[in-house]
Amino acid sequence: MYILFLIILFGAIAALMASGAFQDLDNQIILWFESIRLPFLNDVMLALTDFGISALLVPIMLIFSVVLFMYKRYYSIMMLFLLYLTEKTINHELKGLFARERPAFDHLVVETYYSFPSGHSMNAATIYPFIAYLLVEMIPWLKERQKIVYLITGLCVLAIGISRMYIGVHYLTDVAGGFAIGLALFLICKKIDERLPVIRQK
Repeated sequence: MYILFLIILFGAIAALMASGAFQDLDNQIILWFESIRLPFLNDVMLALTDFGISALLVPIMLIFSVVLFMYKRYYSIMMLFLLYLTEKTINHELKGLFARERPAFDHLVVETYYSFPSGHSMNAATIYPFIAYLLVEMIPWLKERQKIVYLITGLCVLAIGISRMYIGVHYLTDVAGGFAIGLALFLICKKIDERLPVIRQK
């Protein structure tokens, strides 16, 4: 149900983006973020946005893989990296399909490829919830506090998406589209992990 909803939501966001119906609001949001920029906020947002980039995300995944290995969750390691590669491939293809240009406003970093959907937002919405899910499944103390774990994870993912708009390289629709398709991929992978207990390593 949630997976279907997220896919439909992505389609609706893509349709709004392609039609230009949301463009004025997209522009206004970027300009608003520009208006509140401060040096210390710039530093915070630039640090946050790095948590959605592959150069930092892959090392985080490798470190987490050590934890999975210690818990003998070998299949989960494979699933984690397969999820990442699938997400990256889908994002690249969607960017090429929609070919949306980056916001033509003041930006704090230079990005060269297309804008929709946001790759950083999609990375964050796919990988961090899956890591949180695996931690909750492995560690009883976290399982008892899973709502807090998922809340903190959700806030971190949201912060990464906001950082992309703040630094001026993505519109709201880019970020929302990335979140929708990223969460759908996470839920698909989570469902596979839940429904195939015979191949899960405990």
